[in-house]
Amino acid sequence: MQAFTHLSGGAGLHKRFKIGATIANAGIPVIAGTAGVIPATTTTMTDTPGLGLDAATYSTAQGATHAEGIVTVSVRPDLVIRALMSGGATEGTALPLLVNTLASTDGLLVSDADVGTASMATGTMWCIRGANVGQSRIITTFNSATSIVPTVAFLYDIPVGDEFLQCPWAKEPGTGAGNLQMTTLFTQADALIVAGTGGVVAVVELELNGRGDSYVQYVALDHIYNVATL
Repeated sequence: MQAFTHLSGGAGLHKRFKIGATIANAGIPVIAGTAGVIPATTTTMTDTPGLGLDAATYSTAQGATHAEGIVTVSVRPDLVIRALMSGGATEGTALPLLVNTLASTDGLLVSDADVGTASMATGTMWCIRGANVGQSRIITTFNSATSIVPTVAFLYDIPVGDEFLQCPWAKEPGTGAGNLQMTTLFTQADALIVAGTGGVVAVVELELNGRGDSYVQYVALDHIYNVATL
């Protein structure tokens, strides 16, 4: 994950924190541990001080060869974090490709069993091949392993073979804008989970591109330096 920008503009504020567990990768949200900050879990970012910007190895051993573990954290509560969408819990998994199997003459239905079983209702669908390429809509109905449906029709018919992608997030206020689950190594966003599950965040923006280069931007809401934490 990347420290991308700030809601209020300006430069980042970085602080050095002691660690209570090994931080294996840069770009991991951190939370409180017994001896210092530790990696957040895939579903929890409670009382985070921010995004870890480097890696550090934890050791409790005595001796001059054991430097105290320290990690740099970007701590502004309005930090916008940019995370690559992964099509599963494993980093770098391509988003599932939806190839429409049933012609829709009203622009309101994308059919493909590859929509999966995790409900994307309140998330976003977007066209990457066909007359509607570049358009996106909020998913309002999710039919498990069958189809996804928006309320607002796409501008054009959706013939068999048109290609779409989906994710469990939307930047518009609602369930899809309020949570994010991380991948196993905490460096990307798992886009194959039920919309509205995961750590508490506010989605700021979606970069809707292809299967391996789409991003979600978010702010961590349960932050220790917020005026009021959740």
